[in-house]
Amino acid sequence: MARGQEDFARIGPGTLAGRFLRTFWQPIHTAADLKVGRPVRVQALGEYFTLYRGESGKVFMVQDPCPHRQTSLFLGWVVGDEIRCFYHGWQFDGTGQCTAQPAEKKSFAAKVKAQAWRVEEYLGLIFAYLGEGEPPPLPRFPEVDSVDGVRVVNAHAVPCNFFQRVENDLDELHVHFVHSVSTDSYGLDEMPEIRVKETEYGILREGIRKGGGANATRTAHWMMPNVHFVDLPPSPDNTDWTVHLAWRVPVDDENMTTFSVSLRRRDPGKPAEKEAARAPITPDPAQVTQDILSGRIRIQDVPADYRGLFVVQDNVALAGQGRITNRSRDRLGQSDVGVTLLRKLWDRELKKLKKGEPLKQWRRPQERMSLLVNAPTAMADVTG
Repeated sequence: MARGQEDFARIGPGTLAGRFLRTFWQPIHTAADLKVGRPVRVQALGEYFTLYRGESGKVFMVQDPCPHRQTSLFLGWVVGDEIRCFYHGWQFDGTGQCTAQPAEKKSFAAKVKAQAWRVEEYLGLIFAYLGEGEPPPLPRFPEVDSVDGVRVVNAHAVPCNFFQRVENDLDELHVHFVHSVSTDSYGLDEMPEIRVKETEYGILREGIRKGGGANATRTAHWMMPNVHFVDLPPSPDNTDWTVHLAWRVPVDDENMTTFSVSLRRRDPGKPAEKEAARAPITPDPAQVTQDILSGRIRIQDVPADYRGLFVVQDNVALAGQGRITNRSRDRLGQSDVGVTLLRKLWDRELKKLKKGEPLKQWRRPQERMSLLVNAPTAMADVTG
């Protein structure tokens, strides 16, 4: 693998990609699943953290090992808005400052501080800033934040390096093969001409089609470094086209989590709701993925109405490349222009970072960004 492309995949502390990703806010947990007084241990970018919701409802994140004897702090208790270590009772506030040490002199606590990170709740997710210094403002998405509809929040594991999942976001052509069981059923059958260009936020991707209905031209916005904003076609999990926002967050070098927020139609027959968690899928897509990769079943055997079908299809295509693919062996074609541009931008930014040169200040526009399904005329054509 070319050296620069290998750098894309390694995301631990001190690596080029890891340093780059840490300059952006990253989602690390679904907000509804973090209960008051129930700390959790989360892993992101090759590190473990203790995340907890205090009795006030506010969220805090500190280092996972207690500075005393390294026992994981998530095993302890939440006291007010502070966390107390299970091992010897050392207690820390949300800034990481030690506030109590039951068996030590009172003056010692002031000398001990755990590392803490800034966190914010938004769109049903908990975001953390893992970089150094003052964080930039957390990006906002009025397209799913302030429009009518129901936001569906979800997180699912993907058994491969995050960059493989990011590359898939720039590859619209795979929809006609990986997801053909679904796309064939509603007539998305025209191969697109893929066009891409660099923008102030990342990459604008267009799938040019000449037909109408499902075969209209699709637009996707890929935002540096790992955010995908796109309209998703119908699936067994949802019969409408959906506005879909997704972050591809590394867990470690060989695993990642997709955190997503989808905007769906409001069902007039159901009580009004603004946000909903995705109902659990049975069987678990992670297990179905492993069953396919191990050869116990074939993906063609999975029922077309299985709610986790899209997730499993993508997981199999991506993990089928290996946990970390060797990009130097790729033979890219004209339909891979998105992947080519993506690698070019990442290579450029990591080279600047390595040299200590200023990076591009990636910013999304203030106005709402257009997609196929949030354009009123196109929405009517597509959804009928």
